[in-house]
Amino acid sequence: MINVWPASNTFKARFPMKLFSFQNSVRLFCLFQAVIWSMLSISAQAQDDGLPKVKHMIDTHIHLYDTEREKGVPWPPQDDKVLYKPHLPREFEKVSQKAGVTGVVIVEASDILEDNQWVLDLVKGNQYFIGLVGNVDPYRADFPEQLKRIARDKRLVGIRARVKGKKLDYRDQQVLKNFRVLAKHNLALDVLMNGEGHQTVLEVADVARKIPELRIVVNHVLGYNIDGKLPGKDWIDAVKQLAQNKNVMVKISGLYQRCVPQPATQEISHYRELLDILWIHFGEDRLIYGSNWPCTKKSGDYISFVKLVNQYFAEKGQRACEKYFWQNASKAYNLGLK
Repeated sequence: MINVWPASNTFKARFPMKLFSFQNSVRLFCLFQAVIWSMLSISAQAQDDGLPKVKHMIDTHIHLYDTEREKGVPWPPQDDKVLYKPHLPREFEKVSQKAGVTGVVIVEASDILEDNQWVLDLVKGNQYFIGLVGNVDPYRADFPEQLKRIARDKRLVGIRARVKGKKLDYRDQQVLKNFRVLAKHNLALDVLMNGEGHQTVLEVADVARKIPELRIVVNHVLGYNIDGKLPGKDWIDAVKQLAQNKNVMVKISGLYQRCVPQPATQEISHYRELLDILWIHFGEDRLIYGSNWPCTKKSGDYISFVKLVNQYFAEKGQRACEKYFWQNASKAYNLGLK
């Protein structure tokens, strides 16, 4: 009988490092495989977190202010326990960057002329805040001079049409003259709407026809009071007329505030009838993202709002998401993003 054990033992003795190396290679391969599966799992979870996966993400509608300033602020009212407190850059950066925001356009909520410069100084040197839609009374005879002064800061991208305490008359000749000044300076006109109804939509459509060179951005889904039902015929017909003007864009912003039930629902089904109308008539090239923070706080956190609108646009595909979350904003406000 031939005894093979010595030969086997001799083999082990001669090649212990090779066996050790092979065994560790197997272990390392298994460990590597486990890491890869873990990374894939994390990536899959990230893809399913409800947040948009886009090149840039620009929030075109937030407000910054300090209620503790010596002279106070004209908005929000002091009895508003949610909003009447300082809302400053650091807080917004913290909540929005978690949602994937890469740049911000501030909308000045104060009707005090000097507050345009105050907010520009507040974010001076901070590259996260890329633009300001200022607030200058469109009835002012010195509107061109005031606009020129503020526009020395290249972060000014537009002016919002807003007059405290009264409805803006879009037929007023001084107002139209000042809107033409905006167009001449290649600045956008933001139009605030808060439930005025279809007649105001028609009035803005008339302005768009009269000044086709003016880029107009209508805020907060045209100010519609979202009740979960299909809008009426008068309103839909007014939207059709507004959309015929290619110089008009609409912010899908402020959904929480425009929602009739309060606190606002976070189910996209409640908003779908309205969003479908805007999608049909304005399409993927003329709808823009904006949150209306800090007003969002009354119905949910910032990320909940991003997820809400992303539910709708994700259904339209990646191209629609890229346009909604940044490309259309870049065109509207001449941001130069690529």
